[in-house]
Amino acid sequence: MTVGYPVTSTDVNNRAGALIVALWNSLNDVRNFKLWLDDAAHGDSFLNGIGITGTTGGAGTDVKLLRDPFADLGGASGLWAVAHGTFAPSGASNYFANAKLLSGITYAA
Repeated sequence: MTVGYPVTSTDVNNRAGALIVALWNSLNDVRNFKLWLDDAAHGDSFLNGIGITGTTGGAGTDVKLLRDPFADLGGASGLWAVAHGTFAPSGASNYFANAKLLSGITYAA
């Protein structure tokens, strides 16, 4: 092919490696943010104080909408744990069910 970017084994190898590293880093970032949210210093009152309203006890509150996706993705039974072999789900799970509520128009099913 003479148009566009050429495709070589180096291109394929570099892209494959970059995608794996990006996914690994993203899952770790989600896990770290979940741990930050879980820290006692960042409880509901802290989040309320910075403008994230409601408490985790109330369905549909901003705090619940913030915490739930990170539990699904970075928690002890979340996608991070599945990917690291520390949790085996008993059935199918949509780990992004809550996360899509935070992604605005960028979420694609």
